[in-house]
Amino acid sequence: MGPVGHTAISTVVGASIWGVTGSSLAGGVAAGVGVLVDVDHLVDLYQSWIRRKTNLVIVPFHGWEYSLAGLLVLCFGFYHPVFLAVVVGHLSHVTTDHFHNRLTPLSYFVLYRAWVRFDARKIAPGRDSAYFHHNLTSFFPFRGLWEPWYLRKVEPWFTAREHNTSEDVVIEPNK
Repeated sequence: MGPVGHTAISTVVGASIWGVTGSSLAGGVAAGVGVLVDVDHLVDLYQSWIRRKTNLVIVPFHGWEYSLAGLLVLCFGFYHPVFLAVVVGHLSHVTTDHFHNRLTPLSYFVLYRAWVRFDARKIAPGRDSAYFHHNLTSFFPFRGLWEPWYLRKVEPWFTAREHNTSEDVVIEPNK
């Protein structure tokens, strides 16, 4: 699910939190958290594009553990409308991603990803580990304005890096 889908769902969640708690701040926080969880994809993009480790799925904020811990705290220890908003915003994001992306059943548990050493083949079997940048233009609005430039200037750079991974490079010793 991309930013547009998360924004639409998070807007509904934020409005609901605002309606239930009466706090516009909590509503805004729920909507913001529901979208901003995706900032952790930058970790995977860095690993893939810069460090050329295309076989990793890290996404540290995409974990059921955070929502479950938050729900336990809400039920047994601490309640505040903004904390409720953070928990529900995160829960809505992880839930929609889990059912939309259809990965392995445990893939949205950070502990499972760590157990399998963040190996994309075990977390997302059958998926190309460098799939993200090929669909990058579909995630942002006004793509007709900037997509031609992206396809001409940026896409070839990604493709070249994809095909020249550090594993493919052979360094011959000086004779």
